Amino acid sequence: MNDTSMSKHDHVLIGLVFSLQSQAMMLMGKVQNPTTGEMEIDLDQAGGLIDILDMLKTKCRHETPEEILKMIDGAVMDLQLNYMDEVKKSKENIEEKTETTIDETTTEGASETSEETTSDGAEG
Repeated sequence: MNDTSMSKHDHVLIGLVFSLQSQAMMLMGKVQNPTTGEMEIDLDQAGGLIDILDMLKTKCRHETPEEILKMIDGAVMDLQLNYMDEVKKSKENIEEKTETTIDETTTEGASETSEETTSDGAEG
């Protein structure tokens, strides 16, 4: 497909898809925010952008050139796979933090118990 066979709306659609895709990748922490230089993670907002692209993919099925539909399909699939990867990482991080907290609490409780036993034995 060349630029002359694409309508103004096709060009706008491509720009919108690339913009939404870039924002979603940034919100999943896959690329830096170009404004702040920071890595950001907001999976709720990223999921919302993926849903918008998925809706566009469905709504644009009939009057959009096949090449653009393939590009949208690829963008949505790539984002969905990356999103699932980030959700999995997020859940693993939560589980690790929970296990660490439980381990620390158990260790602290054992230390306090052994200190009480040692001080009781020393007094007796």
